Amino acid sequence: MNDETGKIVRLGVLFRGAALTGVFVGLAACASPFSPPPADPASPVAAAANAAAKASKRADRPSFMDIPAIPTDVRTPVQFKKAVGDEKLAAAKLMRDTAPSTWTLSNTEAYAAKARAAAKAPALDAPTDADRAATEAFAKAARERATAPPSKPQ
Repeated sequence: MNDETGKIVRLGVLFRGAALTGVFVGLAACASPFSPPPADPASPVAAAANAAAKASKRADRPSFMDIPAIPTDVRTPVQFKKAVGDEKLAAAKLMRDTAPSTWTLSNTEAYAAKARAAAKAPALDAPTDADRAATEAFAKAARERATAPPSKPQ
């Protein structure tokens, strides 16, 4: 029985090899997908198109020599690790310095007095008759200058 399994496996390998050979033969018969198709000979630009296609085949392609050198001004992994550690230390110090209950307000009266002196409150006098007359005169002049907006044609 064990011998029959071996025969089946060998038969599968044989069929697979035959199938792959057929695929490779079929691919070899096809044109390369990277080469340009030929131009229509009846086209007035056929000669220019074929010349451009030949030129593109001969064009310089980049090589491994075109890869730039490794930059020398980049930090090493050790330097990156040190920079990250410094940032973590600075963040921890900032958290300690700004944690709740780490500061208190003091001498607020001096600050408030300085702010009150800088901000002068407007006088809260009641308007006089002269103020009311000036306001009415301004309103009357504004009404006389005002014109109604044009009506829309229907």
